[in-house]
Amino acid sequence: MKKLAIYALLAVVIFIINFTIYNLSFNSQATPFLHEEQRVESGVLMLKTTLPAYFIAAVVIAAMFYWLGKRR
Repeated sequence: MKKLAIYALLAVVIFIINFTIYNLSFNSQATPFLHEEQRVESGVLMLKTTLPAYFIAAVVIAAMFYWLGKRR
């Protein structure tokens, strides 16, 4: 059970790091050139597509670490 908690925490940390990098880069590169309506639309689109993609990536990376750790 302790291993599961460690890898779940790893997945959460990976998710937060990925999303933070994306959010900071999007805000610095695209936001100044968007109107308010476009910002709202892009925010909703980001929640629908980017968050699930980063969650899946975080789970896959954590599973890879688990598999690699189990092989030793």
